[in-house]
Amino acid sequence: MFNRLTNYWYNRETEPEPTPEERAAEVRQRRLQQFQQGSAPDTPVEDAEPSPDEETSRTNEETTAGDAAASAGTDTEIAASTTRTDSVMTDKENPDVRDEAPTSSVEVESEPRVVGSAVVTTIDPASLEEDNPWGEWEETASSVQSTTTQVDEGRTISLTISRVFCVAVNTEEQPSCQPRLLTMLLDTASSTDTLSIDILDEVLFERLSMSAADLRECQIEIGGSVNCPIEPLIVPYLAGCIRRCDFELKDNKSQQHVDTLKKCRCAAVRMIGIVLLSNDSWSPQDPAQQIVESLISGSESSLYDSDTSFIFTSQILSEIMKQDSVSAEDLTTMLRPVVACLTRKTTMCSLISTPLTVSILNALNLLVANKNVAKIVPDLPGWLPANPDNGAAYHNTFLGRFLGCSTIRRDMMMSDLNRYVSPYFNRSTVINQDISQHSSSQYQQMLDTIQTLTSKFFYHLIKSEAKDRTLQWIVSCLDANRNKAKLVASFITSSGASDGFMLNLAGVLLKLSIPFLGPMNNKLCTIDVRFCGPQSRSLFPQTTEDKILDKIDGTEISKEDLISLGIPDSFNFISTCFYLTHRALQLAYVSPFDKYRRLMKSLMETQRLVQDMGSHPFNIDGQIRERFETQFVEQLEVKTHLLHPDMIGHVLLFYSSSANWLSHISTDCDSVTVSDMKSSLIPSCTPSRTLAMVPNYFVSAFCQFLINIRYFAESSLENFVSENLDHVITFLVLFCSPTWVPNPHTRAELVEALTVFIPNERSQSSVSTTNRETALCMNSMAREKLGSALIRLFVDIEHTAQFEHKFQYRFHIFELLQYIWPKHSFKVSELSLEVRGHEEDTTVLFTRFVKLLLNDANFLLDEALHNLEEIKKLQLEQEDLETWNALDQNVRQNKLKTLADLKRMCTSHNILSYETVNCLRYMTGRFDGMSEEAHKNVTYAFVTPLLVDTLVTMLNYYLKELVGDSQTKYKVRNLDEVKFYPGKLLQSIVHIYINLKEESSFVSAIPRDGRSYHPALFKDTAAKIRKLYVPEDVIADLLKVSNLAERAVTSQEDEELLTDRAPSNYLDPILGTLMTEPVLLPSSNVVVDRSVIAKHLLSDPIDPFNRQPLQMADVVPQTELKDEINTWKEIQLNKIQEERD
Repeated sequence: MFNRLTNYWYNRETEPEPTPEERAAEVRQRRLQQFQQGSAPDTPVEDAEPSPDEETSRTNEETTAGDAAASAGTDTEIAASTTRTDSVMTDKENPDVRDEAPTSSVEVESEPRVVGSAVVTTIDPASLEEDNPWGEWEETASSVQSTTTQVDEGRTISLTISRVFCVAVNTEEQPSCQPRLLTMLLDTASSTDTLSIDILDEVLFERLSMSAADLRECQIEIGGSVNCPIEPLIVPYLAGCIRRCDFELKDNKSQQHVDTLKKCRCAAVRMIGIVLLSNDSWSPQDPAQQIVESLISGSESSLYDSDTSFIFTSQILSEIMKQDSVSAEDLTTMLRPVVACLTRKTTMCSLISTPLTVSILNALNLLVANKNVAKIVPDLPGWLPANPDNGAAYHNTFLGRFLGCSTIRRDMMMSDLNRYVSPYFNRSTVINQDISQHSSSQYQQMLDTIQTLTSKFFYHLIKSEAKDRTLQWIVSCLDANRNKAKLVASFITSSGASDGFMLNLAGVLLKLSIPFLGPMNNKLCTIDVRFCGPQSRSLFPQTTEDKILDKIDGTEISKEDLISLGIPDSFNFISTCFYLTHRALQLAYVSPFDKYRRLMKSLMETQRLVQDMGSHPFNIDGQIRERFETQFVEQLEVKTHLLHPDMIGHVLLFYSSSANWLSHISTDCDSVTVSDMKSSLIPSCTPSRTLAMVPNYFVSAFCQFLINIRYFAESSLENFVSENLDHVITFLVLFCSPTWVPNPHTRAELVEALTVFIPNERSQSSVSTTNRETALCMNSMAREKLGSALIRLFVDIEHTAQFEHKFQYRFHIFELLQYIWPKHSFKVSELSLEVRGHEEDTTVLFTRFVKLLLNDANFLLDEALHNLEEIKKLQLEQEDLETWNALDQNVRQNKLKTLADLKRMCTSHNILSYETVNCLRYMTGRFDGMSEEAHKNVTYAFVTPLLVDTLVTMLNYYLKELVGDSQTKYKVRNLDEVKFYPGKLLQSIVHIYINLKEESSFVSAIPRDGRSYHPALFKDTAAKIRKLYVPEDVIADLLKVSNLAERAVTSQEDEELLTDRAPSNYLDPILGTLMTEPVLLPSSNVVVDRSVIAKHLLSDPIDPFNRQPLQMADVVPQTELKDEINTWKEIQLNKIQEERD
């Protein structure tokens, strides 16, 4: 049908008229003159002999119209003899009633009249054939009356068509309706004086082909004065026709009238399709543009009223797309210009113009819901940027314009803050917190609406033949913006797409992931771990990106090992969406979180500046106030999008689902998919090889997100479902194992992520941690494995992390150890068991841990006190105003810069040193529920011959510095500014002495420290801490330690005398002390004391005399020399005792 009607249109445009041009022009001109004069157009003469050309033209038109009518179902008989007519005239009203009458009693009329409820039409005898005698009238009248009802029904249909389509073919019969302008169809009127369904398509073609000038010339005013002109635009006109059909169909109960209206409506809908099918042929009009304008009606750019609203127009388009007579090819041809026009409209999309953006997305979703339409979208201009490798260029694609809607400024630079005017928030949002929260919530709702509709658009494309090209668009966009994963990218705004763009892309992918989200959702079982494997045929580009696992039991996993697991030809959508979402989340959050952190820091600095001025920000005039307001608005813009609570919830759900999947895939032996997400997790000794195909950013991005959420949106984390938190904790603890994740930096991120489940003493947040703490305490994996994982990581980062990072990593280890020690210390005590019997073995894990812990404490305390001393000197210089002001300005500035740097370093060292000393305190202490045996095992590990002297020397020195005469060197102004709390530090050191007082090796080592120990040291300390309101029982325990140390002084004096009298071959060549267990170093052939060389190898595994590699297992005990030394010592001690007596 569409092809025939289109051909009709083309023939009408290109073929010559069947009648001579002169005759057609003459007829048209005559009818136009008659119409303008108000008379009826000429009635066609039925008995006129048509010309051959005219006959051919009429035959073609009847054939075409007949086909159209047949398609619309016009072959149904119309039988309603009692139909009410819209324009019924009585005898008196009819000016054409004849005065003559036949001899019969039947009144003869030339027009229908009303008899009761029926319409009766009689025939004028004069209109019969001339040779028909009056005697034959009754027979003729009887045959004519049988067709009367059909004639009347034809007139009713004609009037209905005239009323619906606002057209006419004569000036006498007009429909009764509201005041309206009708268009006189002169071409149609030249062949008929009534309108019918059969010629409806030709009628519409003539009406639509008329120019605005033709419409003005051929208009008829009916029903009174009309204010609105005739609609000249094609689509609004046809939409209005359909609307009038729908209006009349609501209340009309006449079956004949209903059938006519339905056919009229069907013709108007069909005609919209025909017009779109030949869109370019209707120039200068653009029907596709008109469709688009009607679809986006209701937005600010709409040119139409509610008569062509989105809902109404979408219903029309849906009807066209559902018609069986429309082929897929025709449908594509029809709607391509509409979709293309909509994509061009995307240049106006933004968050400010959300109504327009939503209208465009709704229209696109309506169209691409049809798979035949969806497949053409990637072929439209603007699908890909000119340079696909430029991440920022994706903003200019029509997909990118939806993703670019954000409150985060695309080109934000910190240096521009003072000149920035926000399009979203004004000064009132700064002053009134309620207004700012309300405005932020409104923008978040807009963002969510746009994300939802955009994800629906992607979904329709993916469900069609455009799937591969749509997924490739996402992959190309992510790959072009790969530098967004680096912090440096946050300082280079032109390096890629905006932060808002990436957040929206991640949000769209999250919404596409919703069907398979949930840690126990078995749809996750369909995810294929080989997606990023070697030689994968996925859409992802092959990269050298780090994977979670690279070796098992020290053996590197080769590429061939992974290929042996198989290379699938393709991957399902869930696998693709899962990996794409992980990648998008990695790229989306690095830059905006870094930006938000810097904004918050700047804002707090400005607030401190204002506080120093002793005023409120809004009471400060000038640049400071402007700076504060600008920074507040800027952080509010970033916060609105970055911390959208709904999106954060979706990210947490995605990551918890991913965590459970990773836990299962790592424990299923070489399985490329998970068998059952609901099964219990049974960790094996070694992880599956498949982890070598999982990118490392699966873990690192997840950890960084948790860490940032803890600082900026903690309530979202606390309110997360406890069951889901349990899966997250299990994953974090399991992957803290070096067997699962060999990279210590990644494990350090996992540990930091675990700190979000415990209280943060330094945080000023009022959000409770009850839900998270409960989840951590109840988690079986944490109870069994967390303590040992923390100890292992503490040791592993010694030689793998940069110096400054090492202390940062260990700080988070201290946080977790302190929290879990009262609950899980029995598990850590199992590690200390290995020390017994291997006291001098430097490879024992817990021994290495204690040694590194002592080294850190010694270094950090020393650095902190040194910095305090330097700060004190500079502050004293500042107090001498005369000398200070006499200094050159550059010198003063340099000194102030040095002071600021010292304060920064001192603050860091003070915090870290306290945490390190505090770790020594609680690990040597005993908590409720801890057995005596477990406590003994742990404390013994701290006082082995390898470590006890180091521990005692450190404690004695810092005890002396904090209570002796040196303490005045560290009394700087504002101790809180540098986080130096000497009383708190002193109490921790005191508790370490008390915790270890039962260990004889510890007590005897105290007086051996000749540098710091003196008999009054503990008494001075007791006096000091008494001022700090320390409990008396603590002071009493400290004095016990003092008494024990004094008793050990005598033994220490004997040791010194023995050393002075000992032959040189009895002395250790390194420290010069009397050897107790001499051993031979095989490579250098030197005899040393076992304890001395063990301490040396703990930090440096080489022979100190020739720098050759050396292990404790290599040394050779010198039994004979040991016995000789012991015999000599016994003789000398007896002599010393005799001398004393």
